[in-house]
Amino acid sequence: MPIGFLWQTFLETPLINFMVLLTVVSFGSYGLAILLFTFITRVITFPLTMRTMRSTRAMSELQPQLQEIQKKYSDPRRRSEETMKLYRESGVNPIGCLGSQLLQFPLFIAMYQVIRTTLGGTPEGVLYLESRIYDFDMLGGTQFLHDSVPLSTNFLFLDLSSTGYSPTSITFMLLVFASMWLQQRISTSRTKPASDQQQQMNQMMQWMMPVMFAWFVVVVPAGLGLYWTATTIIGIVLHWIFLGPGDFTWGSIVPQQLRARLVPAAATASASTNKSGALLDGADATTEQESSDGANSGDQRRRRRRSRRTGAQQPGSQSRSSRRRRRQRR
Repeated sequence: MPIGFLWQTFLETPLINFMVLLTVVSFGSYGLAILLFTFITRVITFPLTMRTMRSTRAMSELQPQLQEIQKKYSDPRRRSEETMKLYRESGVNPIGCLGSQLLQFPLFIAMYQVIRTTLGGTPEGVLYLESRIYDFDMLGGTQFLHDSVPLSTNFLFLDLSSTGYSPTSITFMLLVFASMWLQQRISTSRTKPASDQQQQMNQMMQWMMPVMFAWFVVVVPAGLGLYWTATTIIGIVLHWIFLGPGDFTWGSIVPQQLRARLVPAAATASASTNKSGALLDGADATTEQESSDGANSGDQRRRRRRSRRTGAQQPGSQSRSSRRRRRQRR
């Protein structure tokens, strides 16, 4: 049997019917159906996602030993053998880190076919969608899946069937790029690269994957951008909860060249602020010292005046008393 027939029979056609059913359940909103489908697929693949995150954590813990192997062995063949030996002894499968990504890519391709088929706005597209829907006779012969066709393409203020450089496509292009860049940044921040080649590869993947998927969103129906944005955001939340952000900080979003320009300016501003504050504090201290010295000098002057007055009065008082005694004796 051809691969195309198996693909349509066991994956594409069931997904088309499932999306139509979710649209009916979501009160006719195809956008809500996409979000609900994303949540369901994430719940189903959650065990595989947890396994992938455990493998990622184990790989990050092995990075110091991998760096030692890179430094110790210069022969690429011996280095590869020692690396695989370390993986076997630690029970780590490097391919396990790509488990969820390997499953999401076929779903991405299948969702492209499903969204293009279900959102066909032309009469030919509607007839083709009718031919792909299963015939279920329910509730006295009512075929509720056929009755829901054609599906609405509007979600909030967005047109999920639009392609090209439309406002909806540009919106999802920016959302996909930002979410995938953040996901790549968080996932690669936990691991220190064992070599310069691996570091260059991480930097290339951090920008290449977001750019590639953002371009896909422009050339495919915008509903696929909604699906990929939702699944990427859910992946970021799961990674943040179970593995943490690693060494990621929101300040690292600013490019390094711009940070290098901003940091010296901030340091100069803080230094000038501290210097001015020190000058003000010194001026205040000098003023307080002068005031205290003035007060002390004033007190000393008063004491001297009192002592002079007291000294001037004491000799006079002694002379007067002595005179009186002399007079009395006479």
